[in-house]
Amino acid sequence: MQGKGYVRSLPCVTIDGKRLKYNLEIIRELLEEKGLKTHYATQGICAYEPLLKLMAEAGVRNFADSRLENLIRSKPYADSTLLTRIPMISEVREIVNKVDISFNSELDTIFALSDAAVVERKVHGIILQVELGDLGAGILPEDLLNTVHQILNLRGVKLRGIGAGFNSFSGSIVTVEKLQEFASMISQIESRFGIELEYVSGGNSGTIPILDSEDFPKQVNHLVLGEAWLLGKEASYGHRIKNLHQDVFSLNSEIIENQRKNSQPTGPIGKNYQDRVLEFENIGIIRRIILALGSLDVDFNGITPQEKGIDYIGSTPDFSIFDISKYNRDLEVGDQISFSLNYSALNRIFSSEYVNKVIV
Repeated sequence: MQGKGYVRSLPCVTIDGKRLKYNLEIIRELLEEKGLKTHYATQGICAYEPLLKLMAEAGVRNFADSRLENLIRSKPYADSTLLTRIPMISEVREIVNKVDISFNSELDTIFALSDAAVVERKVHGIILQVELGDLGAGILPEDLLNTVHQILNLRGVKLRGIGAGFNSFSGSIVTVEKLQEFASMISQIESRFGIELEYVSGGNSGTIPILDSEDFPKQVNHLVLGEAWLLGKEASYGHRIKNLHQDVFSLNSEIIENQRKNSQPTGPIGKNYQDRVLEFENIGIIRRIILALGSLDVDFNGITPQEKGIDYIGSTPDFSIFDISKYNRDLEVGDQISFSLNYSALNRIFSSEYVNKVIV
């Protein structure tokens, strides 16, 4: 809990710039030791430009994002930009003009990218995604040879790599066995077509825990990392990576009401703003605070109070309510409550224009 006047504009997320640079440095050393290339994903921070500058100062030159608008912001700092969400056909012309590489899984889209690139006198890089269990984007393994054959015959695109996604839609965890299966596909492709792929992309921050395995396939040479450098943890189990900082980001919100009220509403109960009927346990009168922090600002499933005894009750788009009956200190209107964040909450905060961002 912070006292009054800690920051000028609340709610506010504070970013420890030194700790963030430290995380980036340690990750770079780890990947260099393993001979891995990486693109650093910025959708978690919505390519917030002050942080792009900080990343560039730390030596980051390869940026990835799921949104074209974010990659356009990172372009001045980048040697290479990678669009990680499968492109829309409606945006192919802008993509070939403003992005170096994109993940792809649909031949129709790849044909459109090639046509647009030919018109613009460019060659766009393709990393073809293969489905290995996560049920997100990716072609089926049995379609891989034919798809690669067709891509190699196009003038406007170049097949720069093949990738496999994990820990995304369904939460399918990357394993050494899955990557070995993936590596055998790569060997077959390179042998069949007489090519050497620049990027063999084996997942995201969830791959880090298995890098030390003796059976980790040498063919895999690329990762797209977000959670690792932002939050200091891997994406499969949420475990800390080495001695990386997990507290780079902190959310602060101000108390706007502090009163004792009944734990249960009175009268008939209907639907709330989310079209849900809530249930309340009757535990009598409780100490409650209301914060100037709503669901427009943050994913409440992804934030944790940094002190015990502050329990989430619910929220509206504009404010949130917490039970402080078990909190062992006095709180006043104007005091601030601090929260730790997960990846989902971080992304929502950086998407919100109502949350101030401060690098300290």
